[in-house]
Amino acid sequence: MSFTASVITAKDWGAKPPKQWSEITRPQYIIIHHTATPNPPNDASKGTLTGAKEFAKSVQKAHMDGFGWVDSGHNFLNTTSGFLLEGRQGSLAAIVQGRSVRSAHAGNTKGNESPGIENEGTFTTYQMKALQWNSLVELCASICSSCKISPDNIRGHRDFSPTQCPGDWLYSQLPRLRNEVRQRIDASVEDYLREGSTGTKVKELQQLLKAKGFNPGPIDGIFGSGTVQAVVSFQKFNGLKADGVVGPATWQALSVVPVLPESPPATLSLIDTYKYYRGLPHQDQAIAWLQGQVSKQVLEEFSQKWRDTPSQPFLPLQRGAVGPEVKQLQQRLQQQGFNPGVADGIFGAATQTAVIAFQKAKGISPDGIVGEKTWTTLNLS
Repeated sequence: MSFTASVITAKDWGAKPPKQWSEITRPQYIIIHHTATPNPPNDASKGTLTGAKEFAKSVQKAHMDGFGWVDSGHNFLNTTSGFLLEGRQGSLAAIVQGRSVRSAHAGNTKGNESPGIENEGTFTTYQMKALQWNSLVELCASICSSCKISPDNIRGHRDFSPTQCPGDWLYSQLPRLRNEVRQRIDASVEDYLREGSTGTKVKELQQLLKAKGFNPGPIDGIFGSGTVQAVVSFQKFNGLKADGVVGPATWQALSVVPVLPESPPATLSLIDTYKYYRGLPHQDQAIAWLQGQVSKQVLEEFSQKWRDTPSQPFLPLQRGAVGPEVKQLQQRLQQQGFNPGVADGIFGAATQTAVIAFQKAKGISPDGIVGEKTWTTLNLS
């Protein structure tokens, strides 16, 4: 299913412009809150559309003027009569696109990357009525479907901060909410993996990524930042939507076994192969695999034959270049007393500055580009 919940935009309920616009995030959870305001018949919205809009305005004012936030702290508001209103501006458009905007509802950085839903009322013992409950289910199902969030990741505010929110009764109903949302959404959403997922399926993903030459880090069954980066790199390499979420298209691409055409050995070039992978995120893994196919005897003979021959990288090297040649350059600059920053294999501003300083010291045209003359002078100095 797509995003089907009917949400009144911040513009339509008359929100004040934000002090600044919030950054786009990749949501992992849906976080449930209560407003801790009176329940019916004393509810602030009075069960009307007009009242719902006025309540949204009062909450925004309290958050901006009282708490000093840039906008409403939450992403969505669910009133007692089931009216759904956008909170922090930009939330609705982002969610429809499978993203969220950074907010202030959860009390910590990680939680604020995911949408928070404020439910009007105090649900310590008071039980939410059907209209409001059904709207909450519809909104959660729409967010789960649009953002590929598992219903298991519908959490309460108290899961992220030391608070009584969303109230004992509503918190006790989260298993029921997850189950009803699960029944509403396309079952395939459960098959998606994303940051925060864990288990054997994640471990299988990590093994496939590593086999394809994209390093996810430890094969531990935990979808962390290393796995996200490997997935995004794999998706870009294969022309897929690079969102870091593993759905059917990514699974299919991971499962494809490439069929390489047979070619005469004479047409294969190790140097061309290396150049092909140079600078790609999985360069080191690709070359390490290739090295593993060469016998120890051949590697030893190669080392003995070429160890004393001056080496030269793929020149020229200049700002933006990456790889072991850049790291070697940085190390040589350090040895010569020119500081390129951290020897990380990335030719950035600090490395360029060090190269220019070296060139000036040696009477070479200071263009910041390491050509044959600069490289030779650097290695003979």
